[in-house]
Amino acid sequence: MLSATNQLSHSSERRVPAVVIGGELNGLGVCRSLAMGGMPIWVVDCKRSKPALWSRYAQRVLTNALHGPAFVAFLRDLQRRIGEPPFLAVTDELALLTISEHRKELEKLYRFRLPAHETVLMLHDKARFHESACLHGWPVPNGAIVRNSSDIPGIAALRPPMIIKPADKRHVHAGRAPRLVTAASCADAIAAAEQLLPQAGEVLVQETVEGADDNIFFCLFYRGRDQETLGMFTGRKLASTPRGTGSTAFCTAAANKELERATIGILDQVNYSGFGGIEYKQDAGSGRFLIIEPTVGRTDWQEEVATLAGINIPLIAYRHELDLRPLPDKPVDSRMVWQSSWIERVSRTARSIPPRSIVVDGYWRRKDPLPACVHYPHDAACGVKLHLQPWVTVLQQKFGAAVSRRLSVGRE
Repeated sequence: MLSATNQLSHSSERRVPAVVIGGELNGLGVCRSLAMGGMPIWVVDCKRSKPALWSRYAQRVLTNALHGPAFVAFLRDLQRRIGEPPFLAVTDELALLTISEHRKELEKLYRFRLPAHETVLMLHDKARFHESACLHGWPVPNGAIVRNSSDIPGIAALRPPMIIKPADKRHVHAGRAPRLVTAASCADAIAAAEQLLPQAGEVLVQETVEGADDNIFFCLFYRGRDQETLGMFTGRKLASTPRGTGSTAFCTAAANKELERATIGILDQVNYSGFGGIEYKQDAGSGRFLIIEPTVGRTDWQEEVATLAGINIPLIAYRHELDLRPLPDKPVDSRMVWQSSWIERVSRTARSIPPRSIVVDGYWRRKDPLPACVHYPHDAACGVKLHLQPWVTVLQQKFGAAVSRRLSVGRE
């Protein structure tokens, strides 16, 4: 579904503004990618410290919330300030769910494209996606969905080690549940599921896919009119932080026609539209590619690696929705490596970078230095605070006890 009917012709190069929702590293990469098109870019977040808000290419916009009715009201007001329907790129998961839910109103105000709302919810919810995968024959790890205590015995049929996740990640964002729990045995998995169930309502338990972090691949894409797949990019993780279960630390291009065909087949089955991605892991034993998780309606954490390698998905999407000429095809530069932080370079994960690679930091750019200048000191301060917190707590306790003793002596 395309929103905000477009009036531009192929010959027009009028720079319609773009709005990027979310100022984290993902949003920074999208902002820099779109900036290659020369349009005004508005970046929205709740916190001034978010790196994308400090980019030279961004007009900073602060809001009180990135989800819920207040966020919808904010988007309504922002469009009035801009004065025309801007292109919308979403990088935040909660914002995406709100935008999808209120699409009937927002599609008149912004240019964006999403699959049907039920498809958004199915791809967002890990339990519903697992059920759909089993129904359609999509390759996923063996798993069990736990919706109540009667489902717990089904975990015993799975092979450890296992990963236990809340089905709906909104519980994670709200701080009610951890992102995932690992279990080395069936007994540990059962205990974790029993503990997680009251916190998350539904839990997905899956067998761990054997293999190192560099067995993880991902397909990033944009689907336009008539479900045309635009800007398909296949990449590969080189390392994750933390190892085995974390976010991408380093990644690079990794052409794989098998994964691209499988991805397009899934997208065709669900009539997918808009930004998205699918992450796979190749099982070290069988060699099969199994789906770890999809990303629906928004860009991915490591989206900028595609731009660095020559496939600028955000700008491809922008030009498609404004009926501008497509970007010329470019060969993929497999030397490019995207790193999420320079801190990863000084850690053991840096050993996974291939020789003769060109490593680009997610935050630092010579022509756009402020995001790094804001992020790294802020990140360091948070790390020092976290490290010192136990000592501060001990000192507060000792100081409080000493004051209490003095007061007691004074009263006597």
